[in-house]
Amino acid sequence: MKRITYAGGSLITGSAVAEALLTFATGVAGDAGSVAVEIPVLESDGTTTTHTLLLGPGTQIDVSDADPLSAEDEEARLFPVPDLPQIGIVAVSKPSLQAEKDAAAFNREVANIESGLNEEEARG
Repeated sequence: MKRITYAGGSLITGSAVAEALLTFATGVAGDAGSVAVEIPVLESDGTTTTHTLLLGPGTQIDVSDADPLSAEDEEARLFPVPDLPQIGIVAVSKPSLQAEKDAAAFNREVANIESGLNEEEARG
């Protein structure tokens, strides 16, 4: 298990989660943006909850050893490694042919309205 010191406080999580978080935070440091990630955390009452951490280029994280649990408990029962978002990838999709036709029809209607033509005059 690992203790993560972050933003003036500390959290206890599984070793694999801490390793994944450090790897991810290193990638975020090279990116221009920030991202929120959720990780499982051991609370003082022994329960496991999810905490959301905001990571960005200036994020500082310290990881140290904490009281150990077995690897099976960390990975399977208490601390599954979360699916972290990809860093620096922006999806851009090309509009469908129908979307392009709809946009062109909309633009024609707007032009007709602006020029003062009604439907019959526009069909012409």
